[in-house]
Amino acid sequence: MNVFEKIYSVFAICFAAILILALAVYPELRYANRLITLCSVGFVINVGLMFIVLRDIFYRPFSPISRKYLWLTLVLLIWPTIIYYLPRYGFKPRC
Repeated sequence: MNVFEKIYSVFAICFAAILILALAVYPELRYANRLITLCSVGFVINVGLMFIVLRDIFYRPFSPISRKYLWLTLVLLIWPTIIYYLPRYGFKPRC
């Protein structure tokens, strides 16, 4: 991952956490017009994050090839896996 991708990844995770916190704390954000706007922005940001992480998984060499498919499956099915994947593999340089 290059520097821009790392910064974008951290930004996307922080945005998702702040959005969840804001929806829990401020009930006026739960009205349909504001909620649709906030969730649409969050969706676009997280699609970009998924693209960056999946691209990194495809380009990163894993010793057993099955580990690559395991990470692909986990990232596609369970979003919070990205939070574990990024510090473990994503922020480190590819060999």
